Amino acid sequence: MPNNPTWRIRVVFADRVGPRDYTAPDIRHLDPGWGDEILNRTIERLEFFLPTGHKIVMTGMEYYNFFVEAVQSLSSDACGIKAFWFAGKLPGCSMVNMWRIGDGKVVHIKKVFGQEWGGLPTRGWKKGLVGGPVSSDLVRI
Repeated sequence: MPNNPTWRIRVVFADRVGPRDYTAPDIRHLDPGWGDEILNRTIERLEFFLPTGHKIVMTGMEYYNFFVEAVQSLSSDACGIKAFWFAGKLPGCSMVNMWRIGDGKVVHIKKVFGQEWGGLPTRGWKKGLVGGPVSSDLVRI
């Protein structure tokens, strides 16, 4: 883990094959690798480190997802990040715990699975480890 994990995603894998965890680079500036092969393993825990001395921790989810909300100017080709989203599908039901980090706020909401973004599904779901404790919390580091 880097000395300053702020703005980084840490994924802890359930299996013991290969590295036990993966820490992404600063997601504000670099591709976190969510679509890369290394994350095609069962996820035990997902963490996201905020600059406030807190982190979002999700465990026990059936699936996990991460995506970026971006905006594009109508008057130019400029594109900017509006928010980062972390999601975990609760096991045994159709609900998704979602965290939105943007506009200087951290917001926790629940949505129906398959209707995460504007009533439509999102892509990029990664398999989680079901059977242990289920949590989706904002905790102080």
